[in-house]
Amino acid sequence: MDPATFGPEGTVWSSTVLRIRVADRKPPAVLAYVDFDEGPRSLTHVDGAGDRALTPGTRVRLLGRDDRGDPVVTPVAADDPDDRRAPQ
Repeated sequence: MDPATFGPEGTVWSSTVLRIRVADRKPPAVLAYVDFDEGPRSLTHVDGAGDRALTPGTRVRLLGRDDRGDPVVTPVAADDPDDRRAPQ
């Protein structure tokens, strides 16, 4: 398998909140499937969403990986100058 480069921004396809403990992760945990720009769809953990699922279509930015190697994203503010959304 060859390494791939994509992102770091993407669009939420679907999101949910886990309100039960999974392994040693404390609830609530927000997860989202993200379609990364010029890349794959990936299941990610969401930082900065509190305890609410993200709305499909929300733009996010990849922050990196958590201590388990899982990808972590954060919502991009609508007025963020680094947000490279396609014009509406």
